[in-house]
Amino acid sequence: MKIEKKYFILLLFLLLGTSALKAHPFYVSICQVDFNSKTQSLEIALKVFADDLLQGLEKEGKTKLYLGEERENPKTDQYIFDYLKSQINFAVNNEKVQYNFIGKELENGVVWMYFEVENVSRLNTFEVENTLLTEVIESQNNIVQVNKNGVIKNLLLNKNKTFDTLVF
Repeated sequence: MKIEKKYFILLLFLLLGTSALKAHPFYVSICQVDFNSKTQSLEIALKVFADDLLQGLEKEGKTKLYLGEERENPKTDQYIFDYLKSQINFAVNNEKVQYNFIGKELENGVVWMYFEVENVSRLNTFEVENTLLTEVIESQNNIVQVNKNGVIKNLLLNKNKTFDTLVF
């Protein structure tokens, strides 16, 4: 299902407005993908609620991570990256691509994670398979927004629809 811009903005506003709440009424991730023609790469930022991410990692057997605390497990970034690689896959121009983990930041109960796909000289089609957190949260929605030279397209994925393609 493609999301109209006005509904995407409303959903984004609601998500950002509730990000500081401990128990949140929406279960959503936002994946922003920017095509950078100068560096021939995809720059990816993924936003997810920290407590939800920890649920997904716990389902994988990763506990006592102490995300964002001084005593954070030194392997936390690797655990997160391994989990995300098992949940989110991309293809560009019908070829599967790998992404590199750049880092993460915590902000008011959410985690921003940053990735890069190198050697992308053109972007005609973008395929995404995203099952992030759908194994632990029934109502999880995963929004994917791709920006190619100012042309922005959106996808809404969930447990019932985990795969879609954008054509530029």
